[in-house]
Amino acid sequence: MIFSAPAEAPPRTPQPLNIASFATQVGRFASVQLLVQAIGFASGILLVRVLEPHEYALFTVANTMQGAMNVLGDIGISIGVISIGGRVWEDRERFGELVRTGLSLRRLLGVLAATVVVPVLYYMLTKNGASPFYALILIGAVVLGLRSQLSIGVLEVVPRLRADIRLIQKIDLTGALVRLAAIGLLLYLYLNAGVAVLIGSSVLLLQFVLLHRYAHRVINLDAPENPEDRRAMLGYIRQQAANTIFFCLQGQITVFLITIFGRHAHSVAEVGALGRLAMIYTVMANLMMNIFAPAFARCQERTRLKWIYFGIVGAVAGFSLLVLTGAILFPEEFLFVLGSKYQHLEDELLLMIGGAALNMLASSIWYLNASRAWITGAWLYIPLTITTQILLIPFVNLSTVPGVLTFNLLSALPSLGLNLCLSYRGFHQPPHSAAA
Repeated sequence: MIFSAPAEAPPRTPQPLNIASFATQVGRFASVQLLVQAIGFASGILLVRVLEPHEYALFTVANTMQGAMNVLGDIGISIGVISIGGRVWEDRERFGELVRTGLSLRRLLGVLAATVVVPVLYYMLTKNGASPFYALILIGAVVLGLRSQLSIGVLEVVPRLRADIRLIQKIDLTGALVRLAAIGLLLYLYLNAGVAVLIGSSVLLLQFVLLHRYAHRVINLDAPENPEDRRAMLGYIRQQAANTIFFCLQGQITVFLITIFGRHAHSVAEVGALGRLAMIYTVMANLMMNIFAPAFARCQERTRLKWIYFGIVGAVAGFSLLVLTGAILFPEEFLFVLGSKYQHLEDELLLMIGGAALNMLASSIWYLNASRAWITGAWLYIPLTITTQILLIPFVNLSTVPGVLTFNLLSALPSLGLNLCLSYRGFHQPPHSAAA
């Protein structure tokens, strides 16, 4: 087994941050992550090319709502686990208490999220042409994957804070290869939206099993829940509930709007297909979650903290600009991979990539802020975004794909501005202070 290791192996202790070694670590992770994303991209493109637009629309809706339930099943828990974990990760028992507490709360929130979202998912699937029976099959596949996804969201903090990058890479690569192999095999047997969603859910289950085995080896997953951690996480949940719910809605707004106002299911398929091209930003997102944010959370030296922050934000901005420039100069090459059904979407491509770039930059700064618990006042994101969107309504046509993508792009501006302000305040607050 590629994941086996001696049970008595001592815990890995990350050394104080060194710029050269950190850059080497980033390079190694990025190279493997590029391979993972290339494989994932190939899987996604196979689905785009093979599935009929009607089926791909259903797949897009199911995937979108699974993501929504996963976000709603968090609401501040991951913030608590990584911010508290940054202080206790070296203690096997104490870290185990924290993870056990996070798992318990996340499963509870997951059940509540599914109770609220599943009826909405059923409506969106039937609105896009699924029969009641087919809609129920898709919902079952989504819920199956959600069960694993909820636990993964907590367990993956363990290798991140322990800087066990190779383990993260192995799990990601294994999942990507299994997904591609399954799609490639079923491509010649039978493949529709339901089968595609079930493949994704099965891969999540595999990744959960591998991650659980690792976590059980390095921390005590049988440790009791910690009342202090529970109170702290409930505080994060109360603080972040409104903001996270709203963020969840905003994250899926293009699919919501085009489902409600669009003229046909093909519009949903077009949005989903273009979203596959925006997956190129997933490389940077994984770097942020697995290397950048944990390093930012562990750093206790204020001067070095600023250098890390500006280096990370600058790298994200530069990468986003590079991708956007490529889409501007070579739109036909970008669209070629989607197949002939989507070759007419040149203008929509630029809007999708531009919106993804702004959202990537805003979310990256959010990850950094959250890893230090610099989140007091994050609720302002809601009124700022609502005001922006109300002002946009008279000027965009929400029944068209370009209109919805323009709406999504401009809606990202308040989040970007607010997160920059939270970072500025975080650097000027007393050391070790946390959000109340």
